[in-house]
Amino acid sequence: MTAALAAAFGSWFLATGEQRNPPAAPPLTPKTVATTPIAPEPAEDAAKAPAEAPVDPQKLAELQDKLRQAPEYAAFFTQLQNLYPADYDAAARRGLAQGIETHDNAADLFLTQAVQALRQNRGLMGARAGAEALDKLFDAHRQVLAQLAETDPALCVDFLNGAPAERFVAFAGAHRALMAAEAQAGLDAIDDGARKKIDREAPTTEDFTELEKNLLAKGMDRAGVAQLLDGTTPNPPLTDAQQCRNGMIYLDSIKALPDLQRLRLYALALEVMAHE
Repeated sequence: MTAALAAAFGSWFLATGEQRNPPAAPPLTPKTVATTPIAPEPAEDAAKAPAEAPVDPQKLAELQDKLRQAPEYAAFFTQLQNLYPADYDAAARRGLAQGIETHDNAADLFLTQAVQALRQNRGLMGARAGAEALDKLFDAHRQVLAQLAETDPALCVDFLNGAPAERFVAFAGAHRALMAAEAQAGLDAIDDGARKKIDREAPTTEDFTELEKNLLAKGMDRAGVAQLLDGTTPNPPLTDAQQCRNGMIYLDSIKALPDLQRLRLYALALEVMAHE
């Protein structure tokens, strides 16, 4: 279940470049719902390792010039650099090593890489954020998913299945304000979690039972429920449009749960995605 749960939430983390395999067991029993203890976030030295050669200042200047061409991302990049400079530098090094500064869409590529580095180094802290920050983050996910569904249902399905991040660069470039808001919501959740450090229990059987009820009440059929919660493939397969619609119903159904249930599921999703 956890892979399917995470996939249904995903574009703030964009994608890792690997397809997620369906889980081996259904989720609606306690023994199949497990979280791992949240370990301390890595130290700054760990985020910098391994040591790399100095950044070419000319290439860095070219990248910064490209970033100035996407002012929608400026607030996110500034806050990321202020809060977690090692993560920002790691993303810059990775991008420059790949020649990111030579691309017309360098700002959109760099956003995906910066978000990915942040997720890998700090993502677990998001699970410890307060209700307001988590609600804002998953509301932002919902808005991105809705735009994907409207723009390109096939791309929406790739998004839900964890397709490579490169598939979303053109979408990001066409919807920069939307993607910036989602990236900012993710960074805010991590910052909030780093300060509040809220520990939550794993979701219970009752949580998933109520979630399933909400899914059905909001119009999802049993095949769609099984696909999202169990990772099973309906026969016949759902259309791209149906899968996109179900992804939105999924987020709406979790949002409709009582606070404790909703936040436990949000925290689980963030823990899973941080480990993907």
